Amino acid sequence: MSTSIGQYGDAGASLILAAGIKNMAQTQETLSWETSAGTLSETYAGLGSNRTSALDITPQITQVEAWQTNVSSAQSSLTISASAVQQIVSLAQTLDSNILSISGTTQSSSVSTVATEAKTALTDLASTLNTSDGTGYVFAGQDTNVPPVKDTSSISSGTLATEIASIVSTLSTAGASSVMQSATDAASDNTSSVSVFSSNLSVSATDASKLQKSVLTGSNTTADLGIVATQATGGTSSTSTSPTTGSPIRDLMRDMMVVSSMSGMDSSTTGYADLVSQLHSSLQSTISELTNTESSIGVTQDSLTSRSTMLSSMKSMLETQLSTARDADIAAVATQTSALNTRLQASYTLVSDMKNMSLANYI
Repeated sequence: MSTSIGQYGDAGASLILAAGIKNMAQTQETLSWETSAGTLSETYAGLGSNRTSALDITPQITQVEAWQTNVSSAQSSLTISASAVQQIVSLAQTLDSNILSISGTTQSSSVSTVATEAKTALTDLASTLNTSDGTGYVFAGQDTNVPPVKDTSSISSGTLATEIASIVSTLSTAGASSVMQSATDAASDNTSSVSVFSSNLSVSATDASKLQKSVLTGSNTTADLGIVATQATGGTSSTSTSPTTGSPIRDLMRDMMVVSSMSGMDSSTTGYADLVSQLHSSLQSTISELTNTESSIGVTQDSLTSRSTMLSSMKSMLETQLSTARDADIAAVATQTSALNTRLQASYTLVSDMKNMSLANYI
């Protein structure tokens, strides 16, 4: 007889073998996915008991990455802010040195030279205050899209500069103290026609301090970015004998405008020596405050560096936890795949042998 066992033999054995092959084929597909993707499943649902852990950890990693981005952006912005503040301190130091150099001069031409340099420095100050970090103006506070100084090109000839020049022209009759106080009042004027600053920053020094930009660097931690152009920075030096606007940058701008208006004066001008003395005192206070501000920016940068290290460690820990919950053990998968292939090959061989068996094999 040539009739095969596959037609008349034990059908139950064939069905069991076929079911086993089907299950092994499905397992092979799963192992193939794990090998190629490196994860236990295409979806969270396929992670079984690890699903909850994976779902909890993934958004935590996303949040940490967002904080890392904020820290990185803050570091870049603070680096630019620190450099800009350093430039402003340098401008103030140069002006102070120039003032001291003409304190007792009888040469009006020397004073005129210093006045011209002060006017140039005023434009440089305005340009520095409009420094951008690529995403916004670093001295603008929270509204980084609006430049702090409205018009840098005409700052030395605008309404405020003209008003202060008029005040300085009364030095011989009004006296240095009156000139400095009136110039301070003018520099503190926040009306749009007088203030050189944007409407956002044309507020008191105290209110400007509240406009400082900050970024989230953790669940309950923030970092302040730089300073606002018109803000107070912690008080005026007790050694200052000059009136103040409350803002060291505004005081510096006022002093530059006063000096740029002194052309033609000399030590014989009534009130000249007192004015130079008050300007020197004011500039010393401004330099001290801005130097402290530069230092505080450095402290913030150091703090952010530590924060960045901590966030990197946190992310690494979370990624390890996620890997444990989601990722396949490639070495174990390779072993399972090899064993499964052996079993499948044996099963296919058995199926082939069963199809070729006839009743003669049992006789």
